[in-house]
This record gives sequence, C-alpha cells and structure tokens, in this order.
Amino acid sequence: MSLFTPAGTNYIPVLDLAASASWYEQKFGLRQRPTKFDDGQRGVELWLADELYFVLGPGNVPHYEETPMLYTTSFDQARTYLRKRGVSLGDICTDRQGTRFFEIRDLENNLIEIVQES
Repeated sequence: MSLFTPAGTNYIPVLDLAASASWYEQKFGLRQRPTKFDDGQRGVELWLADELYFVLGPGNVPHYEETPMLYTTSFDQARTYLRKRGVSLGDICTDRQGTRFFEIRDLENNLIEIVQES
C-alpha cells in the first residue's frame, strides 16, 4: 500500500517539464509516462502502480485552479518520508473539521497539500 493517495487527477502547470518530472520522481517515487494534450503540447503523467498522481504540463492548458492534494493515512510517516527526501515542509495545520494537513512546494513553487485521511 502506498503512503500517498491522490485526491483526483492533479494537474500542475510547469515551465521546465523535464526538471519538474524528475523532482516528483525523486521525491515521491513516481514513474513518468509521456502524454500529449489535445492541442499537441506535451506533458508528463506521474504514476505509482496503477494510479495517476499528477499530470505536468504547460500553464496554458485548460485546467482547474484547485490546489493539488494527496491523502495519507500515515501522517507522521508521510512528513518523515518527505523530509528525508529534502522536501521543505510547511507547518501542521488543522481545518475546521479537525483534519490535519501540511503544505509543500515543488521545484517551481507550486503548492501541494498533504492531508490526513481518516
């Protein structure tokens, strides 16, 4: 079982596709699969096992402006895992429903939330 579970398909706009894809590969252990968008622009899908975690591509591809999220049932272990891989971790926060989460930023300063799953 994976430490993280995606909260849907997380599209992340990037400037340097190769560098960003490598960052996600190193930090989360994801595998890259090239993809092409309807307008012919290239992107990268990032997978673990049979689950799509992120799609990286240019900023001008239509996408929802929602903050990408990953769920974890092992909150403290997830923080340790990312910290050991050199990811800068935000403070632990608690939302109005009592759910804990923290934020990280990728190589290009894109925000990602890591959320404790009950």
